[in-house]
Amino acid sequence: MLNGLNTQKIFRVFENVWFLWIVCLLLNIITFLLVFYKIHPGDRILALRYNILVGVEWYDKGNNLYLIPGAGLAVLSVNFILFKALNKSGRFLSLLALLVTFVVESALLLSILMLARVN
Repeated sequence: MLNGLNTQKIFRVFENVWFLWIVCLLLNIITFLLVFYKIHPGDRILALRYNILVGVEWYDKGNNLYLIPGAGLAVLSVNFILFKALNKSGRFLSLLALLVTFVVESALLLSILMLARVN
């Protein structure tokens, strides 16, 4: 018992977490579409890293921007496999994998939005 609440009641809220996996996948798709339609990467040189103090630090080919949604998809895939494997043994660790995926996908989307402003 945790402050009069049963921990099973708390976990019952998170039983249907599939919608969060769908949200994470949608965030990754939106990130890819922002790179494709908003930034229009190609063989031209684009800013890949921007620092507030220094300004643009890294310039490289625009096609390297596709690595950002690719890394998000890799994190999503690995954490989904971990979620499925840990769901039977440890409920907390499987939910932690989902939370990490959501935070990573949100951060990657935010980074693409900031790079779209620079480019």
